[in-house]
Amino acid sequence: MKINSDNQKQKSLLTDSFGRIARKLRISVTDRCNLQCIYCMPKNNNNWFDSSDILTFDEMIRFVSIMSKLGIENIRLTGGEPLLRSNIEILVENLSKITGIKKVSMTTNGILLPDKISQLKKAGLSSINISLDTFNHEKFKKINGTDNLDKVLESIKVATKEQMSIKINNVVMRGWNDDEVVDFARFSKATGHPVRFIEFMPLDGSGIWNQDLVVTKHEIMTKIRHEIGELIPLDIDRSSPAKLYTFSDGKGIIGFIPSISEPFCENCDRVRLTSDGHFLTCLFEKPGFDIKTLLREGKSDKVIVDYIQNCISKKPEGIIQIIRNKQLKPSLNQMNRIGG
Repeated sequence: MKINSDNQKQKSLLTDSFGRIARKLRISVTDRCNLQCIYCMPKNNNNWFDSSDILTFDEMIRFVSIMSKLGIENIRLTGGEPLLRSNIEILVENLSKITGIKKVSMTTNGILLPDKISQLKKAGLSSINISLDTFNHEKFKKINGTDNLDKVLESIKVATKEQMSIKINNVVMRGWNDDEVVDFARFSKATGHPVRFIEFMPLDGSGIWNQDLVVTKHEIMTKIRHEIGELIPLDIDRSSPAKLYTFSDGKGIIGFIPSISEPFCENCDRVRLTSDGHFLTCLFEKPGFDIKTLLREGKSDKVIVDYIQNCISKKPEGIIQIIRNKQLKPSLNQMNRIGG
């Protein structure tokens, strides 16, 4: 009984003022990317963080070691594009060994994945989310800024061959790729890979976001039901932002991340560390809290823990408050810098 009590006490150490408990940490390992996605990156961006400002792997590992003692269990590596970070498999291996960390996963655009997948799996990577917004070459170049569709599709095949757990992330934008949602649903039925449709959020460096570009969960579900069949809810992980469904034959998993039409802030259990060492308790927190200085000044774990808990106590309600206050506008934050 004492073990359970202590465990529960630990897990409550990252409780915010709304009663939400942080259990998942997303780490952006770089702000750099080899794509120029319209919903993420500023056009022709070359305003990267200076290399001296980027956290080292040792600094990230120390931070995760501290966070694991406060109840963080799952780590997701993001970017920018995380595979642009040299020797990323070394970070994966060391994070996987930290006591209390149950899972290390990654979100990637997949372009560099075929050359890394074996090393990442061996290092302990649990799963991969691959970003793919279209099956059309022309639209891929328009949305993502390059002609690398074939490389992304190849990465899915290679990861499948390696028996890696894969999810496909699809940011849906009206007039850009919303005509393909049924194609992606069929892709999930054919491959078994979950496809998650993400509502376009105002985290775009390009500044094009507006409400009219948002294709809601309801709209997407209606299209899929009309073309394929009824969607049956799956009660898998209530803390996940994705609401999951399957079809009557059990083939395929369709997820929805309805950040705009059905905000899930009340269940948020995520916090973030940016590549330049800022701690964010919310996607829309700007600029976040300076962790890097504490790490580089050699502050004790206790000082850092006290600082983190103070940050958690200030965690805002989330995008739901921004919507309520009618303050939605383009580029409320920059996704490539804070991590997806």
